[in-house]
Amino acid sequence: MSLGKRRGTVFLVLALLLMFFSLLSSGCQSLQKLQKGGTDNRWICPEYADLPLRQGRFEEAIEQHLQVISQEPENGLAHYHLGYAYGQLGLHPDEIAEYLRAVDLGMEKGDLYYNLGMSYMQLEEYLRAEQAFIRAVDIEPDCGENHRGLGLAHFRQEHYHEAIVSCRRATTLEPSDADSWHCLALAAAKSDEVGESWNAVKELRKLDPDYTLDPILIELFPSEGSKR
Repeated sequence: MSLGKRRGTVFLVLALLLMFFSLLSSGCQSLQKLQKGGTDNRWICPEYADLPLRQGRFEEAIEQHLQVISQEPENGLAHYHLGYAYGQLGLHPDEIAEYLRAVDLGMEKGDLYYNLGMSYMQLEEYLRAEQAFIRAVDIEPDCGENHRGLGLAHFRQEHYHEAIVSCRRATTLEPSDADSWHCLALAAAKSDEVGESWNAVKELRKLDPDYTLDPILIELFPSEGSKR
């Protein structure tokens, strides 16, 4: 099995962003993606541990993967799966620790670094998130989610030009991803690129007329805020 694959307005914006860019997002980082071939036990996870993970029984999945690791402490895939299960329960420091252990054991997967970046975003460690997303982009440059995650990390650090570049790339690679258009609209709005922000909102509305816009965009385009 495999894993893949966000005091006042500022904090409201952050909460909405983290919701829109959650670890459950579909696409490159889906739950059908990470499976290394060969006979190296570091990349093989037993079915009894992975089944509850696929079925969303995360507490059981944690117990089972801890059992696997107790017997095979260098099983990198088990550490990755365990980290993912921790993340689904909101245990992000534990999640990060397991991802980093998988990295130490030699795992180099774009979806691992994407999930690591999203975990850092949840803890508001934006520079570390940026570094993780950069690595994800290096490994999988054609995955739009990786660029969107990097754009979000740039945005949270107020690096709006860099955010625009990453979000543009995300929309080019995955033009049907409403979250990427939302990310671009936000970054462009904060850069006073109102025209590009408006165009991104229009593309977003075509994809999902009921998409909940960030308050920044509702303030900029009040007529769009009534579309629910």
